Order: sequence, then C-alpha cells, then structure tokens
Amino acid sequence: MNNLIHHQATRDVLKSRFGSHKRLRCKTTLQYPVSVEREYQRITNAYTKLLNDTLKRHLPEIRAAASMEEATRHDDIGDLVSIVQQSFLDMGVELDNSTHRFGLREKVERMAHLTRKLTIKEWKRAIRATLGIDILDDYYLGEFYREALTRWVDQNVNLIKTIPKSTLGDMQNIVLDGFRNGRSTKSIIQEIQDVYGQTKRHARLIARDQIGKLNGELTKKQQEDAGVEEYEWSDSGDGRVRDSHKHLNKKRFRWSDPPIVDAKTGRRCHPGQDYQCRCVALPVFDIETIDLPFAGKGGKSA
Repeated sequence: MNNLIHHQATRDVLKSRFGSHKRLRCKTTLQYPVSVEREYQRITNAYTKLLNDTLKRHLPEIRAAASMEEATRHDDIGDLVSIVQQSFLDMGVELDNSTHRFGLREKVERMAHLTRKLTIKEWKRAIRATLGIDILDDYYLGEFYREALTRWVDQNVNLIKTIPKSTLGDMQNIVLDGFRNGRSTKSIIQEIQDVYGQTKRHARLIARDQIGKLNGELTKKQQEDAGVEEYEWSDSGDGRVRDSHKHLNKKRFRWSDPPIVDAKTGRRCHPGQDYQCRCVALPVFDIETIDLPFAGKGGKSA
C-alpha cells in the first residue's frame, strides 16, 4: 500500500505499541503448514498408486516376455521387444485415462488454497500478537495472490504428471536392457519394483518441497506489502533441520538481501525457498516503514 495518508495513520495508531523502540520483533512463532504437507503427501501417494495399479495389470505379460527370452536366449529379440514396447505404450494410455479421472488439478488447487488460508491465518496472528491490530479480511485475495496460486498449481500439476511417465520410460529401459544382457526374469522384475519404490519416495518429497516454497513466497509478499524489510530466520527445531539452516536460526536478514545457505556454492535464499525447507520468516516491524491494511483494534475500522 502506497497511500501516504494511510501510512501515517498506521504509524499514529501503532506509536504506543512501539514505545521508544524503532523496531519490534514478532511476538509469536509462525507455524509451517505441516497439515497441508501431509494432505499433499496423501494426494501424491494416491497418484503414484495409479502407476502401481497399472503396472500390476501389465506385469504378467512383461514377466512372460522376460521368461520367454530367458528360456530361449535367441539372438533375434525383435518380437519380444515389440511386446514390451506395446505393453508400456498401453500402460501410458491407461495412466493418462486414470489421471483424468483422478482430478489431479482440482486436488492440487485445494492444496494451494489451504496453504494460502493457513499462511494468512499465521500472518494475522503475528500482527495481532505483536501490534494489537486486525488486518482487513479481503486484502490478501488480490491479483498477485491469484497469479501466485495459479502459477504454483500449473507447476505442480506438470511436475507430478511427469513422474509416472518418466518412471514408465525407466522401467521399459530396464526390461529391454535386461533382455539384451541376459539378466534373469527375477532380477528384471525386482529392479522394476525398486524403481516404483523410488518413485513413491520422490513423490512424497515433492509435497514437502512445494508446500514450503508456496508458503515462503506468500509470506515474503505479505511482509513486503506491509513495509517489513527485515525478518528473523526460524527453523523447525527438529532433527531434520540441515546444519546450514540451523546456523541461520534466530539471525536477522533483509528481504532485499537473502542469506547464503550453501557456503560452497554461495547460493542464497529466504526461508522456504531452499529444497524441502520448512523454515519460516518472523517479521521485524519498523515504525518508519510499516504500512498495513488494518481494520483497527478489536476489528473496528481505522
């Protein structure tokens, strides 16, 4: 918000809260949206199960082809290759149909809106606890937030959809490579199942990574809109926090100058922007720059 009159009015209302201090640290800890991450993991688990179900239906014919090759070991495997290629082609078509019925985009959109809702809830709680005012309810429904959510949904749908298709390609290569190198049927099938297990684990990691990124992006925008130029890094306080992020915990940084999170590469980022980051940014409010779309104390218009 750039209205000078409103900016001055905000400062006048909050003078007593700041007292003799120019800056105020956040008086509560913002919570990472772990509940949304869990729900997103359930969605990715259900989606990767579509791949597993499709694979199970076609595994007998793949096993039969592999067993035939193992029994004959003839030089010309063209017929067997054709069988395998057709089988994986059929799986790709079935997977596309299953994906359409699954309603992936609608489910991902729900995750985006849940993340936005919880991010706003935490932001309001922080402002109420620190400054004693309430934010206008409809402010964070603006164009930026619509565009940010749409962009995130598009990226995540494309990201998730590529996983099973890429996995099918890997599995087909495993079978064909096994044919050409005389591997046993058992080892070929085992490697296919191992690849599926890796795919399922990768899909789970996407949930943590992407929810953290969206939460971080919305948090950054909320604070910058409010004239917050600095924040305090806050990690999740558990055993999964990487050492580089633990080192940043409780330190203060500027939104215009992200800290270094990788000393070797010099890579910089804010909380939530690093891979699978669950850290959050606690706002540092400055009486000279603060500019909030508030309804006033106790919800009264200001």
